[in-house]
Amino acid sequence: MARDLAGWLGANTFYPGAPEALAALKARGEAFIVTTKQARFTAALLAGQAGVPFPDDRIFSQTVSGEPKSKVLLKLEAEHPNAAGLYFVEDKLATLEKVAGEASCGKWQLFLVDWGYNTEAERARARGRSDGRIKVIGVAELAGLGLGWVSE
Repeated sequence: MARDLAGWLGANTFYPGAPEALAALKARGEAFIVTTKQARFTAALLAGQAGVPFPDDRIFSQTVSGEPKSKVLLKLEAEHPNAAGLYFVEDKLATLEKVAGEASCGKWQLFLVDWGYNTEAERARARGRSDGRIKVIGVAELAGLGLGWVSE
């Protein structure tokens, strides 16, 4: 990355339809990115590859904070007590399972996207959870978050 940032950015493509879904979510209200990448690389990918620029104060990098995503979610929840909905979208089932196991994150609706760093077996495991905490969604459902399609 240090020698060829443009090449690195070009190698990191978005799932078809994901940039448009992200833009729709951002346009409807407050959206935040919680990532394991450095914030500057995430910002560059969002602006350059996806065409969806995000303000720096809306990107939270675990690389910098060292905090688990669940802690970042709790901070966001505390800072936005009147949020119409709390949605956490992730492509790693293990991360969602950790958040689902945190009683303090009970207000968050958890979504596993059906692409990225997960397999069909993991998606089936998420669908089969007896607690129903994790819903598997595609790009169309991602774009629809916050529009009332999610059952409460």
